[in-house]
Parts: sequence; structure tokens; C-alpha cells
Amino acid sequence: MTIQQIMFDDLGSVRVAHSDIPLPAPQPGEVSVTPLYLGICGSDLHVLHGKHPWIKPPLVTGHEVVARVIDCADDVSGIAKGDLVALNPLVSCGQCRRCLQGQDNHCEQAKVIGFRLPGAGQTALNLNTRQLHRLPPQMDPRLASLVEPIAVGVHAAQRSDDLEEVLIIGGGTIGLCLLMALGARGAGRITILEPVASKRALALKLGAAAALPPDQLDGAARFTTVFDCVAAQSTLGLGSTATLGGGTLVVVGVPGSERYVNLPRLQRFEIDIHGSGMYIGADMERAIELIHNGSLDVSALITSIVDLKDAAEGYRLAAQPDSVKVLVRMQ
Repeated sequence: MTIQQIMFDDLGSVRVAHSDIPLPAPQPGEVSVTPLYLGICGSDLHVLHGKHPWIKPPLVTGHEVVARVIDCADDVSGIAKGDLVALNPLVSCGQCRRCLQGQDNHCEQAKVIGFRLPGAGQTALNLNTRQLHRLPPQMDPRLASLVEPIAVGVHAAQRSDDLEEVLIIGGGTIGLCLLMALGARGAGRITILEPVASKRALALKLGAAAALPPDQLDGAARFTTVFDCVAAQSTLGLGSTATLGGGTLVVVGVPGSERYVNLPRLQRFEIDIHGSGMYIGADMERAIELIHNGSLDVSALITSIVDLKDAAEGYRLAAQPDSVKVLVRMQ
């Protein structure tokens, strides 16, 4: 069986590579899977274009994956051949204090599939069952491919409890996933800042009370919680100013380098600043539940679907300003 992989050979270069090396039998604790759909993430684009703070090509990409199990090691239980599974790409050490407390995303030894580990953008691969979440058999695999980014939103939405008046800075995929997760959590009025008109329209459709270009926010407006899904210097400055005294600023976006905040304001008005890094297993399970029971209309996030042979075009489309989520059909 020829295995195909989506490779970033160099900056800006996407290639579908072919290998005739057979897939080895799954080792203890592993299953063999065939990915069905791969979601293209903004972090993937950052790597491809040299804007990620830590990861550079060459690498096999891919971490937003829904797959079908085709084989299991003899010791595997709870997952069987034929099952539909979603990938949790965060591979933690499992032994440090935070891992033992169930906070895998705080593990300082953790690595992520598709970044510091070979990606899941392959037509077949072996994965440890610790990284997999079994999906309802009737779940649409296209929608299931959104489990991972929705889990990012689910996790971020829990980083503050004062959700009476919320501001989201950035209406890209993660900002929109966060918007949906906040709605499911029962947040109050949500305003979202986004420069692209089509994304503002989608945010309103998905439950935002207001969707504004960044330059149209009232400078005197204050919010009990601000979620910064961009993490640029300018957005952190805006977030520091727009957070109500005693409120919370949550940094969800991945900064490309060191950033600075308005510390005098944060200190004077007791504004908390929290990071939100990926998710834990419970967030993945919650995302599965919300998608499967129809609480979240994630189909609205899918901009386009391309075949594997057109993967390079998919990454080009994903980089367009009006794109939200591009999927690659892997089989």
C-alpha cells in the first residue's frame, strides 16, 4: 500500500509525497488508522510561511484529523476496527505533576503531532490510543474534523467565569469556535472584532450580539472578559484597555514573539491575565458532544473541501482572508 503524506518541504512549499514502505503492524497500545479528513489550521499556515515561533519546515503536517481504525494491537481495548476516531495531537509525558493532575496541556515535555512530531496528514499511520477519542458511529466525519478546534474554544471559554459582557478580538477559526463555545456555556452579550466583512457576518449568524471592524470599537467600551485570539502587540494593548476593572484578559492566540501588556493598568485595576493553551481530554469530549447533539452548527465554519491531490491548493485557499476552515479529503 502506497502511503501519501502532506509535506512542507520548505517555506511556502506544499507537496504530496509518496512512500512504498509498508505501514508496520501497530505496536502495543497502538491502532492503525486511515485519516478521512484533515483540517488546515492557522498554526499550520504559520509554519508553512515561517511565522511560527518554534517550528520550521521540513515536516509532515496535520493535527486536525478524523480517521477510521483499520487494525488494532492485541492489547487494545475500548477502540475497535472500523471505529471512527478524532485525534488529540497533544502528546504529554504522562508522568509529571501536571500530567498526573490531568492537566496534560501544562506538561513542559509535551509535543504536538504535526509540529514537533510527524503529522497526521497521511493516508495511513499508527497512533497510540491515548491520543484518540472514539466518535459516535453515525457522526458525519466532515463535522468530526472540527472537534479539535472546537476543543480549543471549549477550553478557552472556561478560563474566565465572568462572561456577562465579552469581547473577542479576532474572528478567524479559533475566534469563531470560541464564540460558539461561549454561547454553549451561556455567556451574556458577546462582541467580536474582525476586519473581514464575511467573517463578521458569520459571527453574527453564530450568535455574536455585535461584530465590528477593529477601528470601530468605542474606546470607552469595557468588558468583563476579553479574549485575544490574535496575540499581536496591538491587540494585547487593546485587550488591556478594554478589560473592565476586576475583569480578565485571556490570551488565546499564539504570539510570534515576546509581547508586552499595559501592566500599570492591570496592576491598578486588578485585571487578571490568563493564557489558554490548547485543551485537555475532557474538552475534546465536550466538543464531540456539542457537535454530535447539534448544539453547534460547525458546518457553517467549513469554507471548502479539496482532494488530497489538490492539497497545495487547499493551503493556498486557507490563507485567503475570507477563509475559515478548509478540509483536505484524505481518502
